[in-house]
Amino acid sequence: MPTPLPSTILSWSRGLASFSPGAVPCRGLRPDEWCETHLLCGEFVERWGMQAHAAGWDTLRLFGIHPELGTIRGDYSAILVTLSVDVHEVTAEWTKLESWTAYRREPVKMPGTIQMWETKR
Repeated sequence: MPTPLPSTILSWSRGLASFSPGAVPCRGLRPDEWCETHLLCGEFVERWGMQAHAAGWDTLRLFGIHPELGTIRGDYSAILVTLSVDVHEVTAEWTKLESWTAYRREPVKMPGTIQMWETKR
């Protein structure tokens, strides 16, 4: 019998499934960027979700944005939301993205950061 997915990973999948790749969910993303970002975020959850969860990556570090300005405020934007790149490795300390590494900061330091799927569309 397969191991059930942790609730965190289920929330990532459900959150992404609540979006249409053709409808930009927040300010700061162009339609072409969002379509690619949506696809890559889904691929991340499928391929790296269990490893990211086990390594301690949380929803805001992966899918957080500013509540009103979306990705316009880059200091609020999580790594998967603003970068349309493939992930190559996930550890407790970093996520390797194509040609550079994103280091995990704990906790999210920007007060008011929300999960991308909490935006008011």
